[in-house]
Amino acid sequence: MLDSKTLEKFILNIKTLEDSKNILKKIEIYKNMLVDENSRINLISKTTQDDMENRHFLDSVQIINFINNKDHSILDVGSGAGLPGILLAIVGCKNVNLVEKQLKKCEFLKKVNEKLNLKMNILNSRVEDLKDRKFDYIVSRAFAKIDKIIILTKNISNKNTKFLLHKGKTFIDEIHLINKNKFNIRYFDSITSIDSKILELSYK
Repeated sequence: MLDSKTLEKFILNIKTLEDSKNILKKIEIYKNMLVDENSRINLISKTTQDDMENRHFLDSVQIINFINNKDHSILDVGSGAGLPGILLAIVGCKNVNLVEKQLKKCEFLKKVNEKLNLKMNILNSRVEDLKDRKFDYIVSRAFAKIDKIIILTKNISNKNTKFLLHKGKTFIDEIHLINKNKFNIRYFDSITSIDSKILELSYK
């Protein structure tokens, strides 16, 4: 079982005991797959492997509190190792889509998807090349600055789309790049770092 009591406590607060046990088992399998694959391709910084539960998993899954309908479509842009998308799928989001331009990373995401039976949609593509679909939520962690994310996703968002973005201590600078006449902006303290925020953007 995972070392992090904080992650376990978070999962227990949002799920029943039996569901939590199954979720934590899946996260453990994912962790092992991630560590193994990280020895071959760069998925996460090796300096963060000893604190994956808080640094990556808890940090990712905390945005479940801002998703009010688990059936809504979610796009994880620049998914990389599958963070935060895989964690959202593990805790019950039913329409999770991961977009990643690097084929090797997509192959890893497909292995996790199959192993954990998550039924995610994995797209080997650049974000800006996606079209013909709009998403309810666009999520991102360590991908790009806010203004760039908005530009890259203009073809796959609409007035009902919400952005949930993990940001570090530079979030104030990035907020200044947003058109305040076009977007409502809310930000929340991250539960994993005093320097980090979760930004929620919605169209006015």
